[in-house]
Amino acid sequence: MDRKKAIALSFSVPVAWGFSYPLMKIGMDSMNATSIVALRCIIAFVACLLLFHKRAFRINRDLMVRAAIIGAIMAIELTCMCLGSSLTSASTAGFLQSLTVVIVPFANAALLRRAPERKVLIGTAIVTCGMLLLSGADFTSLNPGALIMLLSAFVYAGHIIVAKRFVEDVDPLALGVWQLGFGGLFSGIAAFTFGGFTLPGTPGEVVVVVALALICSAYGFITQTLVQPHVPAETTGFAFSLEPVCSAVFSFFLVGEVLSPIAFFGAVLILTGVMVATVELPRLHAGMLTTMPAWQKRPSASRRPHSLCSRGIKATGAPLQ
Repeated sequence: MDRKKAIALSFSVPVAWGFSYPLMKIGMDSMNATSIVALRCIIAFVACLLLFHKRAFRINRDLMVRAAIIGAIMAIELTCMCLGSSLTSASTAGFLQSLTVVIVPFANAALLRRAPERKVLIGTAIVTCGMLLLSGADFTSLNPGALIMLLSAFVYAGHIIVAKRFVEDVDPLALGVWQLGFGGLFSGIAAFTFGGFTLPGTPGEVVVVVALALICSAYGFITQTLVQPHVPAETTGFAFSLEPVCSAVFSFFLVGEVLSPIAFFGAVLILTGVMVATVELPRLHAGMLTTMPAWQKRPSASRRPHSLCSRGIKATGAPLQ
């Protein structure tokens, strides 16, 4: 794929994901969260299976076990996102969810027993100030929806760390497709067990569910998987940082949400902190190198280890959904 085209497409992914927050808020008016997640994942799974059946059916026991594990984590994450979006503003939900890219470096640093990078510490300090303003200068005023979104960010971080390790020895596209399938299965079981499975009752709700499945899950996942090997790490980090901005814009047009001046400034600080923690200054020739995924690599002692970008995982740590 042409590098310029890949970079252009990579910036469409946060647009697709930012679209999901107001859609989930609309869908939660009459449907429960587990039903929305189940329908979203199942429709996206079927669409991806039809488009990529040749690679998706190259499965084995190891791939399916990995897909089941990260599919279960994804189901929990998306359910928290639905609940959080319904209990707080969709724009606030988007900004709080973006905290994942700050949480992941700290989690990795703890696992590797080393101090986080300086830019992560600075970014975290800025994000903390932003959260304080977003909550009205009082963390105790964070409503249940905001707290659930914080939980979602931590679950998302766990998803990232597990997926990073799982994707190294299998086809990332096949893994992602079956992840959606298992996510839909587990969410459907949860829906029948705890609240009853609910279907869209109006044409508008049908549009919401289909848009969540095809635009936010299937398109976002497919595009990110295809362009990742061709996009520099700093570009990926910057693109992911734009997701909460897209969420705020779509929330304004779709559900009429407007942040207060203080909350808006807090959101800007959160976005700034995320960018400080994730975006690197371009290095000479850093974006010119492309690599093949490990599952496609022919055995050769002369080849170098693959970069994170070649494994179907965002350089910022974000998994493909």
